[in-house]
Amino acid sequence: MLDLVEHGQRPRIKDAALGLLSNALDHFPTAGHNRVGTPYGANVPLCCAIARHIRGRRSALLTHGVHGKQLMAKAELHWRLTIEEAELQDDSSLIAIAVLEGAPFQTPVEAELRTPPLEPAQNVRINALTTDTSRRACIELGQAPSEPVPGSALYPSECGRREH
Repeated sequence: MLDLVEHGQRPRIKDAALGLLSNALDHFPTAGHNRVGTPYGANVPLCCAIARHIRGRRSALLTHGVHGKQLMAKAELHWRLTIEEAELQDDSSLIAIAVLEGAPFQTPVEAELRTPPLEPAQNVRINALTTDTSRRACIELGQAPSEPVPGSALYPSECGRREH
């Protein structure tokens, strides 16, 4: 779909591809089919994997006016935090430096923590998030079940529950 948006020859086909991508971000897959394997992690929520591809084509999508901008804004809601460093605190909370993909979000928020090769994901609460213009973030996880290693990723819990 993204190739059609970027390289398609017909405007109506491009518009249809934009609409289908938007629908894909809103989709609630059948139970058991809401996760995919990617080069950057196993069992990633489907909507978050699609959003990452969309963010990768930002410049091409922004040339498509309002519809391209709306799709980008929707993709930004499916954030991902990749932990680079972490330190366990005395109160069992965890402070981490991470890279944010997507838009900064309001805290507190529930997230799923994926620490390779552990499965399934651990549910955690992000109590605080601060970011800078380079998308580097400092986060506080309340009551982290284990200390995540560099490369661990956080996704919105609500995305992991998207199924019917």
